Amino acid sequence: METPLHELFTSWGAEFGRLDGVELPLRVAGAGPEYEAAREGTALFDGGDRGWLEIEGEDAVDFLQRLLSSDVPALGDGGWQWSALLDGRGHWVADLILFRFGDRIEIDLPASREDAVEQALDRLHFGERLAWRRPRPARLLVAGPGAEAAVAGLGLPPAGEGPIQVLRRPDRGVECLELLGPPEEVAAHGERLRAAGAVPAGLVALDILRVEAAEPRWGTDFNETVTLPESNEWRRVSFTKGCYPGQEVVARVNAYGEAPRQLCRLRFDGGTTPLAGCPLVDEEGKRLGRVSSWVWSPLRDEPIGLGTVRRRAAHNGARLLAAADDGARVGVTVEVPEKVHG
Repeated sequence: METPLHELFTSWGAEFGRLDGVELPLRVAGAGPEYEAAREGTALFDGGDRGWLEIEGEDAVDFLQRLLSSDVPALGDGGWQWSALLDGRGHWVADLILFRFGDRIEIDLPASREDAVEQALDRLHFGERLAWRRPRPARLLVAGPGAEAAVAGLGLPPAGEGPIQVLRRPDRGVECLELLGPPEEVAAHGERLRAAGAVPAGLVALDILRVEAAEPRWGTDFNETVTLPESNEWRRVSFTKGCYPGQEVVARVNAYGEAPRQLCRLRFDGGTTPLAGCPLVDEEGKRLGRVSSWVWSPLRDEPIGLGTVRRRAAHNGARLLAAADDGARVGVTVEVPEKVHG
């Protein structure tokens, strides 16, 4: 599937690759200059790896409160909120970011999970007064310390008064605004931003930023086979709200112990060979996990990543080995994320 901004990034000379069935720019000017732009200036990325679903109506908030892990009524007008849709066993259906505009809740989710989420909404919707739709807007990420000034320079009208929405994204690893709207208009603003000095960029640089910020990605670091406690995404959970699918599992793990495996941060002893997908083993060769993300971090000047680790090794400072395909063993230090509730 091509994104609405595919033609724009093609005109900029992008090289493309597929992620979860979506064709995305991998690099445009080269990962190094693109990463530097995102860290020190302004970089432009295609945000089409994420889908979009809008729900509105007087019962929309109450309906979502019964379905999602977050405290939806606490989401203020114009704000955003981490959230999750789980099944009854606590497994992921999709990771979500909610944005609220009056009675309308806009749901950001993995593009590959739009069908699954809509099916869940349809199955659990009864007589509530609400409606939802799945528009397909263009999504241009404006990232870096220069993003705020760059977007302000476009002179866009206030939220709700024009076709372009400006969202503040918390999940891209650096300061990031998103222009969301009709493809032609978003592309025109992209050209203006590029002319003003913003650097078109791709998924390779964006992935480095994500892993440096320890932001897990759906389909890479967790999926529908994993429970929320196993992914360590506690920031998406409210423990002061009523029932929702999967709540019993989430609450039990939170109250009485740890999940049998956890998504952890990883620091590698060295090397430049990508290790994503490699098993994590102990000194005796017993498998205790798997590397899901691996990048060389310019910020830290070392290889880092994310991976799932079994409970016996999921503690700060634990030492494991990443077993590369060529038979090499690379030392790994485990770091467990701090548990922060939503």
